[in-house]
Amino acid sequence: MSNWFKYIKAAVVSIVIVIGLLVAFNWQSVNRLYSVITLFDDTLIVDNFSHMNDIFFNQKINQHGKPSPFGVNLTPLPKTFNYRNTTTNAEAFLKRRATTALLVVKDDNITYEQYFLGTQSDDKRISWSMAKSFVSILFGIQVDAGKIDIEKSVDFYLPELANSGYANVKVKHVLQMSSGVKWNEDYQDFYSDINKMGRVLAIGGSLDQMTSERVNQSPPGKVFRYVSMDTHVIGMIARRVSGKSLVELLQTTMWDRIGMESDAYWLTDSQGSAFALGGLNLTTRDYARFGRLLLNNGVYNGQQIISKDWIKAATTAQADYLQPQADKLGYGYQIWLPPGAEAGEFFCVGVYGQYIYVNQQHNVVIVKNSADLGFQDSLISKHETIAFFREIVASLESPHR
Repeated sequence: MSNWFKYIKAAVVSIVIVIGLLVAFNWQSVNRLYSVITLFDDTLIVDNFSHMNDIFFNQKINQHGKPSPFGVNLTPLPKTFNYRNTTTNAEAFLKRRATTALLVVKDDNITYEQYFLGTQSDDKRISWSMAKSFVSILFGIQVDAGKIDIEKSVDFYLPELANSGYANVKVKHVLQMSSGVKWNEDYQDFYSDINKMGRVLAIGGSLDQMTSERVNQSPPGKVFRYVSMDTHVIGMIARRVSGKSLVELLQTTMWDRIGMESDAYWLTDSQGSAFALGGLNLTTRDYARFGRLLLNNGVYNGQQIISKDWIKAATTAQADYLQPQADKLGYGYQIWLPPGAEAGEFFCVGVYGQYIYVNQQHNVVIVKNSADLGFQDSLISKHETIAFFREIVASLESPHR
């Protein structure tokens, strides 16, 4: 009996040693995986959203040259706004939506700027899906250069996807989130595709490979279905035709050219490919500078960074099923249109309450960052937030409103 006990003891000790060695050699992966699992814990989310570089692989975008300034013309926010025929207190709304930053720019002047929940102006805040709109602009620059025809199929540019759900899908339909590819975007489902992607980012793997494994669900170009992987495909095409990474493209086309004031970074997979669909981390003011580029139809300091034609196309719903309706958002090329959108009114959005809102007619850009765990509640946070932004625009036109 004592010999059996010795054997069992030795086996247990050996297993513990092996586990210890595995943990030791893969500590970074274990730590990243733990960080992903706890990323949205209510006590950690605010800090996590300002320090994603401590959690994931990432690449830096360097600030160069003299930052482009904003003027200052401080104006109080409206005290209330109307949503669903109910008067909503603005301050209570900002608190309920766990707002971490709010910046309002009109006529190139900051009219309001405030940071909340212990965050600072120089925090690099996670974009989540606002990054999709940046990818659209990087992609559009390649279209402007004659390197991409959006009427061609994805596998024309990416033959490695010829056996995937993206085969024979027009690039245009991928831009419009109507690829027909099967995808589960449910953040509450541990086994959803979007959460599997998070684990790839955490423990290692290739997003390009994950893309090649997608399958078809429905005919492309028929219905809008939000497939975050579509943006990765757009990024892959931009990389292929330019011969540069998305980080290099962002560095050379924006950070070196439109007066960004701070360094930034883009989360990547373990192979160094950018997390195109949601991995940018910028200061709130630099999000506003991107918004200003869209506001001015791609012009910065007299230079056409991206064509007006692309901005127009990217902010236009080009099919009936993409049109905004009273209770439904519209979609262009990775950029959203609010219900009842007036000409030149559009926005970029990311989960948990990240927004860049642009209103060209009123020359306004609004940036809102948040850590809103209730963003999927019955109030429909996107619609409520747009109502708040519209009230800000109206108040700036009538300051005593």
